[in-house]
Amino acid sequence: MIVLLLAKSIELFENLCQYECDYHFYDLHNDYDCESVTLKDDVLFINFKQEANGNSLSLIFSDVELKQFEFFNVNNSKTLTIDNVYRGRVEIDGELEECLGEKGYFYLEFYEGQRLEFWAKSVGIEEKK
Repeated sequence: MIVLLLAKSIELFENLCQYECDYHFYDLHNDYDCESVTLKDDVLFINFKQEANGNSLSLIFSDVELKQFEFFNVNNSKTLTIDNVYRGRVEIDGELEECLGEKGYFYLEFYEGQRLEFWAKSVGIEEKK
C-alpha cells in the first residue's frame, strides 16, 4: 500500500514521524529503526524496520531535489532513530518560502545528528509485512 500526500497538502511544521494515515497510526520515532536512506532517480526512500515484529516500511518522497546532506558517525550504529520530518520554510533571496511550484521544502533529522533538507512533490508510505 502506498499512500501519497501532495507536499502542499501537508500542514506546515507537522511532524510526520508520528502520523495517522488511512486509520493507521505510525510512530517512526518510537516503533521503528531506520535501516537505510537511498536517493534513486529523484525518489528518496527512508527504510524502517519494526524491531517488535519485523515489519518494514518505507517513507517515500517523490521528485526530490536534495539541498543539504549531513551524515556522519553512521559506522558507529547499525540503525538510526528518526527524530523529526516536516514540511517547513527556507530562505531564498531574503524571503521565506514554503513551496516552489508544486514542491514543499522538507527537513529530516535523526536523533544521532544526521540531517537532510530537500524539495519534494509528494510523500508516501509503503508497508512490507
